[in-house]
Amino acid sequence: MSHIQRVILPFAPRVWQMPLINDTNPRIVAVVHRRAGKSTGLMWRGLKRGLTERKPLPRVVHILPYGVMWKRTGLWDQVMRAADAIPGAVIRKSDAAIRLPNGGLYQCGGADNPDSWRGGYADEVIIDEFDDTPISMVPLVIEPMLADRDGTLVRSGTPKGRGLLQAAYDRARATPGYSAYLLDYTKTGALSAAAIARLKQEMTEEEFAQELECSFEAPNSGSYYGKLLGAADTEGRICRVLYDPALPVHTGWDLGMDDSTGIWWFQISPRGEWRWLEYYEHSGVGLDHYAKIVSEKPYVYGKHYMPHDVEVRELTMGGRSRRQYLLGLGLRPIQVVPAANPADRVQAVRSVLPKSWFDATGCAAGLAKLRGYRRQWNEKMGVWSNDAVHDGASHCADAAGTGVQGAKDPQNAAPPATPAKPAPWRPGGGSSWMGA
Repeated sequence: MSHIQRVILPFAPRVWQMPLINDTNPRIVAVVHRRAGKSTGLMWRGLKRGLTERKPLPRVVHILPYGVMWKRTGLWDQVMRAADAIPGAVIRKSDAAIRLPNGGLYQCGGADNPDSWRGGYADEVIIDEFDDTPISMVPLVIEPMLADRDGTLVRSGTPKGRGLLQAAYDRARATPGYSAYLLDYTKTGALSAAAIARLKQEMTEEEFAQELECSFEAPNSGSYYGKLLGAADTEGRICRVLYDPALPVHTGWDLGMDDSTGIWWFQISPRGEWRWLEYYEHSGVGLDHYAKIVSEKPYVYGKHYMPHDVEVRELTMGGRSRRQYLLGLGLRPIQVVPAANPADRVQAVRSVLPKSWFDATGCAAGLAKLRGYRRQWNEKMGVWSNDAVHDGASHCADAAGTGVQGAKDPQNAAPPATPAKPAPWRPGGGSSWMGA
């Protein structure tokens, strides 16, 4: 008979955290306000699950949007302090993991390279800030990891509009045996009255509603595009947008090295309407993958707008630049967009959103990321910074900005790719490009 050791975890949970830490349901969604201590609570939940799981070699995976966030947020320091208090636990810094005394593993990581998790198993996966997770990660990567162990999936975060977290929360509420938590600042007691008063003074009503009241309807805290996209939704401009073969299709790119690459497809009508057809993002693959994706679309292309770093030469490409490599794969014409002030790029996108139409299906992932693109919150000063948060929304927003700035530059203007006369566009009038 195996020896069972009693381990006392050095953690006094807040009252609101206890139900979440002890919840045994197979699918859990926790919507929690900012600064409530949810990440810390989820960390202790994961360690407890790893120590008490009866299956051999238990494994708990805790995922943040980016792997580097573990150190930048200080959460990895908390993990190491927790491990020091567990007799027999071994810290594996190189793997960002804790080997537990029962042979279990508490594994930390990021969602920025979903394919790196493929093939593994887990008894529990915790996804923190779920709105910043790639849309296909749960069905294609996480659920297979949990399948043969009948594992638990915990998704948590603070709302960023009507995105993945809201969809998961609504589904959990409607599914017997699932758990759904919605914990605003009035339910946790985590912040003092003075802190709440200060936040109300510093935030707009919309920002406070989202960050502290867990509103899915408020535009994202510090969001650059939240209100404008909300208006597009209200006005019916997020609908079915069809490819008009009378107009060229342009692409806007953000090129990642060790992280994601994003691509938008769009058309501009003679009347100045921007018609966004699709968004695609992936990571961990070569440029040939993206060239193939673009080339296989049934579009007549105008220009491929790419950021200035497409001119970087790489040894892996025989000393050629990425632009030369893509040209060799048949992707043309490529228009290099000069480096720009981030604020100018944001303003360029904001200027076209009031006259933009988005295909609801093809642009779903991109719209969720654009809603989540926001300014940094300066924790020390208690104010919003002018700098953008670099997270799962950044590549999408930068790709849109590159496309807009490139296409708005007068020297990049291009005539329609075919001589066919465009059909007249009428809002809601059943034109050739907008379906019911």
